Amino acid sequence: MHAARLGLTLVLALAAPDTAVEVRTFRFREPAVEVPVGSEVRWINGDEIGHTVSAGTPERRDPLFDGTLDGAGATFAHRFDRAGTYPYFCARHPFMRGEVRVVTHTEGAP
Repeated sequence: MHAARLGLTLVLALAAPDTAVEVRTFRFREPAVEVPVGSEVRWINGDEIGHTVSAGTPERRDPLFDGTLDGAGATFAHRFDRAGTYPYFCARHPFMRGEVRVVTHTEGAP
């Protein structure tokens, strides 16, 4: 029975949904997203101008990820394998900020 539960847990982790965040008019359109561990978040640039998706804050950068979105249609993706809260920002436009909250599948369960 324990092995069966473990197998189910692995299937759930592998089947984690992916999330998209649109960048449009100098804003992350979903500035705060919550995803399960193992999910990939993909940022899609809807602006003609370039942006970045940089981990941390302008005051305290984090080397976890730093992607470029060089114009309309450009994408950047990062897979989140550990639970936690991950702030991010655009290095070219530091007022643009967002946050990814990564939760285990059991958080919030009764």
